[in-house]
Amino acid sequence: MPAYRATFGHVNDVLPGTHFESRRAVKDAQLHKESEAGISWGRDEQDERAADAIVLNNGYEDDVDGWDEITYTGAGGQTRNSSRQTSDQTWDNKGNASLRRSRIKGNCVRVIRGSDGEREYSPASGYRYDGLYEVVADWTEVGRAGFQICRFALRRLPAARQELTSIEQQVQDMLDRRGQASTDEGGDDDTAPRRRTSTVERIVRDTAVVRRVKRWHGFACQVCGLALAVGADGRSYAEGAHIHALGGADGGPDVDGNVLCLCPNCHVQLDRGAIFLTDDLQVVNRFARDGAPGRAPLRTVAQHRIEERFIRAHRRFWRIGIDS
Repeated sequence: MPAYRATFGHVNDVLPGTHFESRRAVKDAQLHKESEAGISWGRDEQDERAADAIVLNNGYEDDVDGWDEITYTGAGGQTRNSSRQTSDQTWDNKGNASLRRSRIKGNCVRVIRGSDGEREYSPASGYRYDGLYEVVADWTEVGRAGFQICRFALRRLPAARQELTSIEQQVQDMLDRRGQASTDEGGDDDTAPRRRTSTVERIVRDTAVVRRVKRWHGFACQVCGLALAVGADGRSYAEGAHIHALGGADGGPDVDGNVLCLCPNCHVQLDRGAIFLTDDLQVVNRFARDGAPGRAPLRTVAQHRIEERFIRAHRRFWRIGIDS
């Protein structure tokens, strides 16, 4: 087997939220070195095995995914194509030893989620790169099946540490300025986030997740249906609105199920609690007047799976009862 070098951090400017159709595509992007195994490892500067990435895709029944906090089950002790343990795991396993090594050395690891993982945080199909995590603890315990398993606690790095390096950011800023007239609208690049301060006291976050959701909806608002044309070339403009707002200890994640494609007006109304969603995806306007409908169905597409958890978090934040 070749002595692959471990690569800690982002690779090839691929940023969190980038979607891949298959494990092969993830490997080709050099995010993970394996086609099937959950733990990717290589040799570090001391020529020791160290993990640089993991995949979460319902590979082990004892895995627990809470987005910011992950309890990950190590490798080994399974029959092929099964998520149930049939024997003990050990620290002699190369994957387990390498993930422990990254915990000891403080290496960050890339986390890739597959569509078979925790529903609230996983893509509807394929795989998605979800950024950098640190391994904060490891231990052994008896798993659900009655066998010893190796366990790891991972914590997502703060948003500021999910960004490009300073040199990469300078290059990206130059590209953003070059394309400023058409920012947001109709582009197919799914790897480079753009930032823009709006005039309504918020940051319009244009991540890979947001751009994908906007393309799914053809840049038309899911609430009012407006496809806003801006600029002389008539390009469409829309914003990605996080249902459960990002940021803070209780902030929501930047995943498909937590993002809506909205026009600026509906985005502001959602952010201020003037409109909210019911569990069955009805949009309720709390201040509708002059004959305007107070309730209407949210516009949806098949590939966009909106999660109830984030809808309820938005209502709790604005202290909205379900009968409001």
